[in-house]
Amino acid sequence: MIKPASRLDQTKKNTMHSTNLFLTIFLAISLSTRSTIAHDVQYLEKGKKKEPSVEKVFMWDSLGKSHQSKPEELDIVFEFHFQNQTDSDIQIKQTFTSCGCTVAKLPQKPWIIKPRQKGSIPITMDVRGKAGVIEKETTVVTSEGNVVLTTKVAINSDTNPVGTKPSRQRSEEERADNLRQAAKNRQAVFQNKCVECHVKPTVGKRGRQLYATACGICHDAKNRAPFVTELRTIAKGKDRAYWDLWIRESKPGTLMPAFGKQHGGPLDDSQIKSLVAYLTRIFPREIKTRQAINAAKKPKAKSNVLPLK
Repeated sequence: MIKPASRLDQTKKNTMHSTNLFLTIFLAISLSTRSTIAHDVQYLEKGKKKEPSVEKVFMWDSLGKSHQSKPEELDIVFEFHFQNQTDSDIQIKQTFTSCGCTVAKLPQKPWIIKPRQKGSIPITMDVRGKAGVIEKETTVVTSEGNVVLTTKVAINSDTNPVGTKPSRQRSEEERADNLRQAAKNRQAVFQNKCVECHVKPTVGKRGRQLYATACGICHDAKNRAPFVTELRTIAKGKDRAYWDLWIRESKPGTLMPAFGKQHGGPLDDSQIKSLVAYLTRIFPREIKTRQAINAAKKPKAKSNVLPLK
């Protein structure tokens, strides 16, 4: 017999819900406030070394880093260096990025930074299929407040030096050819020349990083085909069984490939489980945070009520 939930269990659930709601609103307010001053970021060129001198919770070498990419570069890795100049421990709790193509990696959560301790946060931008100037924000949530780190990559899609790989930006003819191949064989995306973008980046990845390289490359793409679903619009209420089926086996008759290795895909069972866990536990919270941020950015309607005298 299934016992009804106790009052204590219900109280715990209500407390957890209130905590998550508070965190979502807190992040929304802080992120939307920061977005209004993004143009004030002073960028340090990727690879250049500089002693931490910018104070924002920690002392940072820079709050923004930029890079002029080469045609063969697909994953751009930035390193943000910092030092705890205070006399107290500071916890780095988690990170949020403005797009699935950008991933920040922490050694552990929470990451406790001792007084005078130095550290660095690597942030990777996946620029496959992109062109122009790409700018992304990563929010570092700490026990002393939030820090927004900005990464910017300039991608030249028009010209390519002699002997280099072709531009990342696919032409309409290439896109049409890819669709024809997928219609004949939905697993074609994991074969031949497609391996470079759709297989290699997933090797060794798990959770959110795996989502960015396996799912986000198509479902979060700015110029995705009309029939490619934006997963954020359908994620609500989807359980583990739903995501596991679509990732592992997909659905015959559609262009969505099966990612399970038993079907010719690139992902093993452990990777699929980590991706399902991300999509059911973390992904919905990120969607709520993004919605709250967008709501906070909207101008408030003017009140028609006259002020009291």
